[in-house]
Amino acid sequence: MAANLERIRGDTASREVTRVIASHFTPVTPTLLVRRALPDAGLRNVGPWIFLDHFGPLQVARDDRGTPPHPHAGIETVTYLLEGGMHHRDSQGHEAAVGAHGAQWMTAGRGIVHAERPAVGTLHGLQLWAKLPRAIQLTDPAYRNLGAEELPVFRAGEAQVRMVGGELMGHRSPAQTRWPLLLAHVSFTARGRVRLEVPADFDLAAYVALGHARFGEVEADAGKLVKFAREGTALEIANDLEERADVVLLGGAPLDEPMVFHGPFVMDSAAAIRRAEQDYHAGHMGSLSG
Repeated sequence: MAANLERIRGDTASREVTRVIASHFTPVTPTLLVRRALPDAGLRNVGPWIFLDHFGPLQVARDDRGTPPHPHAGIETVTYLLEGGMHHRDSQGHEAAVGAHGAQWMTAGRGIVHAERPAVGTLHGLQLWAKLPRAIQLTDPAYRNLGAEELPVFRAGEAQVRMVGGELMGHRSPAQTRWPLLLAHVSFTARGRVRLEVPADFDLAAYVALGHARFGEVEADAGKLVKFAREGTALEIANDLEERADVVLLGGAPLDEPMVFHGPFVMDSAAAIRRAEQDYHAGHMGSLSG
């Protein structure tokens, strides 16, 4: 009886799926076609996360120069690689390369210009944007390269969990975040199941980057974003196939603030967007040669 009661309590605490979003293909450069899962009609953000592009798996040619110099303001950008390598440089003088299971975490703040060039070979990963709270959306730009060896990894059920940002079940990423958030890579090498204890007050979603996953009774294949209800303190993820599955868990404290998108700029008002554009064209965000 006690065991049954505990099971019922556990089931009650599990978050239910409220929506499944199919990403859509969009070109970023002449050689790069990505799957975009955020923003979507009816879902502008998950906690602070406002943008999710999924690229690859694809083969990068030797003459592929990647994304040319371009500005950002009002956000943080995170590039996380499942496979391959990426070289970063920006107008603040940062230059670094990251490999598989590593991340590049850039705070655009009041404005920065950057460029990314993929390494030759197979490339597979995600780029996400997190909105900076309006009180610090004009903070100084910053950058941190986080190699795979720096990101904590732990086992939970039959899955491996790598902490890219935030904290989960006592394991914390070294990324310095500006808002309570979570970004974790949950991977299965074969059939398995995991139950993760998650912050009760976080808005949460999961993106299937490879393979197939089940969230309770809801199934999703690669390219699907699964949104969860805010009620509950646990997430259940399963891989029912004898194949690899990669799921990226993202979320954070609700960020219910005004939000205006305009290309690479995301601010709290149209006036702030205009100021960012003026700063960029006046050279106040610095410059970067192609």
